[in-house]
Amino acid sequence: MLDPRLKKLGDSLIHYSCDVQAGDKVLIQATKNCGDLVKYLVKECYEVGATPFVILSESDIRREIILCGNKEQYELMAKSQNVIMDMMDVRIEITEYDNFYEMNDIPISKRQLFQQHFFQNLYSNNRIKRWVTVGYPTKAMAQRFGMSTEAFEEFYFSVVNADYQELSENMLPLKEYLDKGKHVQIRTDTTNLSFDIQECKAFVCDGKINLPDGEVFIAPDKYSANGNIVFNADALYQGYDFSNISLSFEDGRVVNATSDQNQEILNQILNTDEGSSYIGEFAIGTNPNIDRIIKNILYDEKILGSFHIALGRAHFQSDNGNKSAIHWDLVSRLDRNLGGGEILIDDQLILKDGIFVPKNLKPLNKSLVLKKQN
Repeated sequence: MLDPRLKKLGDSLIHYSCDVQAGDKVLIQATKNCGDLVKYLVKECYEVGATPFVILSESDIRREIILCGNKEQYELMAKSQNVIMDMMDVRIEITEYDNFYEMNDIPISKRQLFQQHFFQNLYSNNRIKRWVTVGYPTKAMAQRFGMSTEAFEEFYFSVVNADYQELSENMLPLKEYLDKGKHVQIRTDTTNLSFDIQECKAFVCDGKINLPDGEVFIAPDKYSANGNIVFNADALYQGYDFSNISLSFEDGRVVNATSDQNQEILNQILNTDEGSSYIGEFAIGTNPNIDRIIKNILYDEKILGSFHIALGRAHFQSDNGNKSAIHWDLVSRLDRNLGGGEILIDDQLILKDGIFVPKNLKPLNKSLVLKKQN
């Protein structure tokens, strides 16, 4: 029998996140371990008169392809999947991890080749406008949170099956600050970074992009970032661990970068292509139910009162023109016990020590305990 919590998640993905309608063609990308949810999504697609298409992709098999493949193969793989993507109206991606370090021993040059000639070619045209990415609960994820499998599942379903409508409404004033703003400053004891936000509009993430969700993001003006920033959240990217990442920007570009771990790999990632050393996204997290860094960006970037900056490719919802094979979200928390800090928009204090300051943003601080759906 299907776990009723998984059924509720499937209903949210079909009817809320992607608003699947009769006649839609729906691409579902997942792994075999997500089979129960995939089968339910397929059933629900047929129920509403949509047509489901399923692609299963296993990380251990992808590992072998990345280790041994070549540019021509990756370009052909992207071309063939683009044929499918061009016909789709909706895309649902389900990610699950049984080993976070599956790609750890792959040379970075091989990862870059795959990123440049498969991923960049596949997702560069933003064909599908209704899409969502959702994590799947696994024992590996429970270990990341330091929880038993049962406790993690309770937490997981309370977050993904939350009522995101209230959160959405309370994020709208934050979007307005970013939409009307011209200049952002981020200041902590170790950070003094500023950039402009005049060219793009902000986007509210309220369960229709990711599950879990909860952030407002905007693309900075590409050549405007200047100063230094140190990220206090450890990161896991492309199978490599990074900590205490420090970046220096001049006219939008990273001119110096350090990490306490994998310094050489960091440099190679930043040199992936022309766009990989420019910012594609700035965002502020708003989810009150995620309270710890676990080095999984689907969760880390949503933490209430945190912020993140993505190096590389900009989202089509807020696009500053930066193109890249990478999109690497780097997170910092501004909590007082972590040293504190502040974010200002046009010299107005918006966020201090992880707490929203303006009156119309205060509901994000205290009254938002996400409601579980009944």
